[in-house]
Amino acid sequence: MIALHGAYENENFGDELLLAIQGKWINELINKKVILPFAADYYREQIPSSHLVGRDSLMKSEKLVYGGGGYFGEPNHSKLKWGINFFRKGHHKPAKIVKAANKEYIIVGVGAGPISNLLTRREVVNICNGAKHVVIRDEESYDYLLRYGVDKHKMSVAADIVLSLREDDLPTKYLEETNKLIKRGEGKTFFGIHIGVSPEDQHYGKNITLAIDSLVDYVNNHAHIIPVLIADKRHSKVQEEAISYVTERLNKEAIVYRHYNIWATTSLLGVLDGVVTTKLHVGITAFSLGTKTFGIAAHQKTRRFYEQIGKENYFYELKDINHPIIDDIQAFFEDAYWDENTNEKRRRLKSLALKNREVISNFIKDMS
Repeated sequence: MIALHGAYENENFGDELLLAIQGKWINELINKKVILPFAADYYREQIPSSHLVGRDSLMKSEKLVYGGGGYFGEPNHSKLKWGINFFRKGHHKPAKIVKAANKEYIIVGVGAGPISNLLTRREVVNICNGAKHVVIRDEESYDYLLRYGVDKHKMSVAADIVLSLREDDLPTKYLEETNKLIKRGEGKTFFGIHIGVSPEDQHYGKNITLAIDSLVDYVNNHAHIIPVLIADKRHSKVQEEAISYVTERLNKEAIVYRHYNIWATTSLLGVLDGVVTTKLHVGITAFSLGTKTFGIAAHQKTRRFYEQIGKENYFYELKDINHPIIDDIQAFFEDAYWDENTNEKRRRLKSLALKNREVISNFIKDMS
């Protein structure tokens, strides 16, 4: 069996989807359930996996894959806390356990850097240098790891695993559910609003309020736009506060969608006409499935994606929003978006994302 590690301590749509895609790949390649050594129940409920858990599961696995995600890079704030949590969440454990047992592991589809905590940085370098191969999801992450001391001969650059998604990957059940929720009609534009930052946030409350107010003003003044308010995490107080704030200011009824299954949420993002989101993988999922996306983010890693797709003009770091952005929202709505250049970037990134699958396949090809 193959052990699959990721940022799976807390519920997070993007991390759930990343592991689900890789788990599906592994199952297709060797027809065995993956092991999720330290995953929270949210992940086990949605991703077919072995009942084995913890250190014992790693000892019984044949190989280990460190799956995709941004858990090798810190956010814009609370950097010391992030550095400590890297160890508390146990990201160093799988590599140490399998290395001690003389087993191989690879790292596939990760983002990395910056890492200001020197102890955490050293540990990330050790984990990477102990791997058979490391696939990085963007050039900036590669540059960080190279600068920190990771062996360049171990590394290659691909793209985020979620960019491999196609509509064919989505279960029919959830596509049918989505089509019942989003009822198409002549002239209607279904616009997703996904805000993962509360207007009461101590760091970005004023910034996100300016962004939301701009969004609401535009939507209120265009009768054909149907707002779809999205929570991509169950029982999220922060996201519910954002939904309440938006709802109170809309002059029309909104569709409210609350995440309950990764494939349902993915299907929804694929049928919208556009989405504004504060989360990286909501944007990546939407783009991969042909929905245009506008990013507003607190984490510096998110900018890299919008630069990759050539849409950095539709991206703001929250800290930089100190004025209404309604002109940017209007430009986003009116932009054809899917021009030849953008479609070519999407095709190229899908191809690069599938290199992650190829690396996993080569790593486990000798297993039956």
